[in-house]
Amino acid sequence: MEALYDRYSGFVHALALRVLGRTEEAEEVVQDVFWQLWKSKIRYDPAQGRFSTWLFVITRNRSLDRLRSKRRTPSAQPLSIDAPGPAAGNDPEQSASIAERRRYVLSALGRLPSEQRQALELAFYQGLTHREIAERLGEPLGTIKSRIKMAMDKLRLNLRGVESAS
Repeated sequence: MEALYDRYSGFVHALALRVLGRTEEAEEVVQDVFWQLWKSKIRYDPAQGRFSTWLFVITRNRSLDRLRSKRRTPSAQPLSIDAPGPAAGNDPEQSASIAERRRYVLSALGRLPSEQRQALELAFYQGLTHREIAERLGEPLGTIKSRIKMAMDKLRLNLRGVESAS
């Protein structure tokens, strides 16, 4: 568990902070995620995909649950290459690897058409439903669903090299 925490706690914290916008709440999510892993309340199945992807989904879900329970608007800012990324503890090689993957992901997001990127960020980082995004942007629901699907498909294609490298 210590090795998992050392390797992924920065990632979990950065994602939770991105969604919640407050350090204290992000720290609570980190504790919750790792406590649930420790108590085996949630189990990883390698047949379903990579551990880091699974952990991303759990962290995102816990963060959105916390956001919804507080019934407040997140203060998340758009992703930026200049914004601080997750810490990797004392391992310089891991820090470099995380920084490189982060740049690659941000670059892939930056190549998306702005409408697709906006819909994706509203869904994944602010926890809005497709219907809420459609209302906020004044677009038909089907258009929003299509934008998010196309964005995810493009990201999946662009990030295949990052998945195999990590």
